[in-house]
Amino acid sequence: MAKIVPKKNLIGTLTEASGVFKACARKSKILAALAWKPEVVHEFYLKKESVLPKPTYSIDKKEISDLLVALKEIELKLKGDHPMLAWLRRTLESYQQGLSLLVSVGTDSFFEISSQMYGNSKTKLFKGETTNLDLARAISQRISVCSLNDIGESFVQKSAAEFASSLEERIKKRAPMIPLKVEVTDTIASKVVAGMNKVKLRKDARFSDLELDALWNHEVESHCLTAHNGNRHENADFLSAGGPRTTMTQEGLAVFYEVYAHTMSQLRFLSLCNRVEAVSLVENGASFLDVYRWYKERTESSLDAFFNTQRIFRGANLSGGGPFTKDVVYLPGLLSVYNFLKYAVKNQNRVLVETLVCGRMALEDVSTLAWLRTHGVINPPHFIPDWLKNWEGLLSFFSLTAVFDGLDLTNIQDYFDEHLLHDWDVAI
Repeated sequence: MAKIVPKKNLIGTLTEASGVFKACARKSKILAALAWKPEVVHEFYLKKESVLPKPTYSIDKKEISDLLVALKEIELKLKGDHPMLAWLRRTLESYQQGLSLLVSVGTDSFFEISSQMYGNSKTKLFKGETTNLDLARAISQRISVCSLNDIGESFVQKSAAEFASSLEERIKKRAPMIPLKVEVTDTIASKVVAGMNKVKLRKDARFSDLELDALWNHEVESHCLTAHNGNRHENADFLSAGGPRTTMTQEGLAVFYEVYAHTMSQLRFLSLCNRVEAVSLVENGASFLDVYRWYKERTESSLDAFFNTQRIFRGANLSGGGPFTKDVVYLPGLLSVYNFLKYAVKNQNRVLVETLVCGRMALEDVSTLAWLRTHGVINPPHFIPDWLKNWEGLLSFFSLTAVFDGLDLTNIQDYFDEHLLHDWDVAI
């Protein structure tokens, strides 16, 4: 039976759409557009942490209008039932949402659009009953059972400059090397932000040795890697960014590698849970000052509390009610990627797994892109993360978890209580 090869006119449409999408990604970087200037934090502390910050945003609405027109024009060429066209339409709609989000900064519709793009604390997982907030609380409650005094995280803190030096050395040793620069800056809220060609470290942040491993896996071996792989596609180099709709899968993939490589600390996991809790607080009316005080009880410094709070209020009304919800995606993203990998490995579908790192994509795109790869439209991944290089290890891990998931172990806690733990109560 002959293969069904995409027609030349479809490839031409893909290439044309790719150019428009790449322009959208380049000219409308959401996190950069919503970043706060350094003087905002300085003024906050000058006013004794008692007055709402006053961030300003430089949104070029004319440029956004031009991009929306370009998207509307290409949309007319994406009509049809072909899976590739459906994928391009999903991507187009995502860029339209992202551009609309920027236009809505500071308005009542900002939260609504943000929720459409990323979900919010009340979003239900896989159309079930469990919400993002339920998942975050389940993880944080389980971690709280353990003593945080026993964490294995190194408390020897490095400065951003020292950390940058260590990161640069590691980049040089990678084979093949991902072309990447490291920059120390005071213009970001996160401790680390990674683009395709640059990793930015917040100047005042400090880092442990464990964070070097975790951030290497999260930023370099996940975010930077998929961006560079996506940029290598002749007909679809917009996969270096993918659009806002890819955020959950990309963050989930990065968090999965942190966990799978045993570089996810308890404090890091709790911080991801706290982000969802903070979004929920703002949804329920908490102001910037309310969340800042809440974070001060959960972070090592007041500056960390400020930056964690800032993440939730980027582009939003600081009086509360409508947060920027991007920070809810990490945990459902992890759950989604974990279950995708479990499914793909169970079916021995290595092409499907490799396609996941061919660029920045959403899970719902993987099947279509794998099909395009088999027809030579999408390239195999040039850069492979270590977790995927060890295919046998991946098979063993998911085979074991699949078996364990299917066992009836409802009485295991009673067994341990009876046979292992009771002797500790006996005095010598």
